[in-house]
Amino acid sequence: MREEYNILIYGTGVIGSVYAVKLSNAGHNVTVYSRGNRLQELKLQGLLYDDNGTVKKALVNIAEKVLPDDVYDYIFVTVRYEQIETALGELTQNSSMSIVTMVNNPNGYSAWEKLLGKGRLIPAFAGAGGKIENAVLHYLLTPKIIQPTTFGEINGEKTERIKKLANAFKTSKVPNSISKNMDAWQKSHLAMVIPLANGVYLDGGNNYTTAKNKKAVRFMSRALRTNFNALKRIGIPVTPQKLNIFRTCPLWIMDFALKIIYRTKFAAKLISAHANAAKSEMILLEKNFNEVIK
Repeated sequence: MREEYNILIYGTGVIGSVYAVKLSNAGHNVTVYSRGNRLQELKLQGLLYDDNGTVKKALVNIAEKVLPDDVYDYIFVTVRYEQIETALGELTQNSSMSIVTMVNNPNGYSAWEKLLGKGRLIPAFAGAGGKIENAVLHYLLTPKIIQPTTFGEINGEKTERIKKLANAFKTSKVPNSISKNMDAWQKSHLAMVIPLANGVYLDGGNNYTTAKNKKAVRFMSRALRTNFNALKRIGIPVTPQKLNIFRTCPLWIMDFALKIIYRTKFAAKLISAHANAAKSEMILLEKNFNEVIK
């Protein structure tokens, strides 16, 4: 059954803008909260996005403040890792009970729950990427077979609010998956994306030049194997299980696959663009991830 939800998107970079567009187009009441230049951009032009070459405007409300009595069915927090605790601190006094954190996290959820209060947090991660250019969002949703939008309760239960969130994504045509172990999922995700970003940094260019750099490609293959073996060693289940391929696949096959992937527009939008736009975030995530596996 189709239900309409009252949703706040906290943060209007690429990820926040993608979900604002998809959810509002599906008929949900979406408010976006932004600051600085992006706020002024939204107030002047609205939330613009590219739809197969045509620029359209999403039907969203624009908020400059989040007040304690502003109650939403879901609040999506789509800021970077280094900004998350500040964002959650601002939401402490808000009365909404479902805070969906679409942020990488190697450290578990205790600190975040301490800020928000127990039972409010829904850990999640986006299945999308892209860029904002001249105030227009250009985006790509990740196919479900690769990485759908993934979320779940901290304790793994399939609660009513999780079912409703899945339905909201489904009606918005967003590929999604409910995870029974988001902590393991996020650690596994970081085990994968940190080497993929570092390959771009090591080459000093973009995904296309990385594909031609044998040293960068082999670096990624070795780092992927090292990271996933480390998770196995400390007893964190690799989630989803298909990622165990990075532990068992011969390095030369991984090299070959990475070269093909890094030659694509898919890698440009979902790997290279994010790696270059969020380098400080990736450096901090790598530092914290390494502390976990060591």
